[in-house]
Amino acid sequence: MPITAVPQGVELRKLSAVQKRAVDDLLARQRESSLVENFVTSALPALAFAGVGGAAVLVAYSYLNDLKIPTAKEVAKAVTTAAGEIVSDVVIDVGGGLAKAAGFEDNPTTPEFLPSGTGPLSRCKRWEVDATEILARVQSGKLSNTEKVQAALATKRIIKNMKAEGCDRPSAISVAQWEA
Repeated sequence: MPITAVPQGVELRKLSAVQKRAVDDLLARQRESSLVENFVTSALPALAFAGVGGAAVLVAYSYLNDLKIPTAKEVAKAVTTAAGEIVSDVVIDVGGGLAKAAGFEDNPTTPEFLPSGTGPLSRCKRWEVDATEILARVQSGKLSNTEKVQAALATKRIIKNMKAEGCDRPSAISVAQWEA
């Protein structure tokens, strides 16, 4: 025979089948509401914390995504580009300095008077013709890699001299090249 603890002040009596079902239903509903209350009171803070944490993760992801953190490939490209710019500056500056020290003036390749008798051309116009000829050679697609490097260095030299002489940017030189 099972033993059950009965609280003091509780009256025990025999129940009919209908009364027993009513008590069982009442106890089941109380257990269900108790479970829901326990879940809400214990899980609600956890859900709120998870919501705040999720929002923080979304904000952090959005922030980091807006930063556009470069990939290793992009970093390597930027480093080699910067190194190339430094090397080209050294070649142009040192080469130009050595030429001036030796008594040579940095002049455009295009002469002041063209063989057709056209002239005199201003220095800015002569630099512009030089830039246009280099662009035409590059666009022909027939340059070797070495010739492409030479064309880039020559273009940089032309830009440096045109800026020093107060010339306007010619159409053969892009805005990006001019402002670099």
